[in-house]
Amino acid sequence: MTPLAIWVGSAALVLAGLAHLWMRRTRAVRGEAIQLVATRYLGAKRFLAIVEVDGERLLLGLSNEQVSLVTRLPAASATERA
Repeated sequence: MTPLAIWVGSAALVLAGLAHLWMRRTRAVRGEAIQLVATRYLGAKRFLAIVEVDGERLLLGLSNEQVSLVTRLPAASATERA
């Protein structure tokens, strides 16, 4: 491999890493501050949902006419987010 090819490849990897970090930092600005982590159907149009809002996890109970906060959950670790 030529030195130029190695340099171009390294620069591309660095730029990709910087772009990834920038996208993670600006996700709240783009409207992704609320993320649906998981749902579970309970029957009769009832669900449980884990929702992450600005880094805080909430367990919500959902039905046809109502959304209820069941509990606040511990923050997800870095390995759970990956």
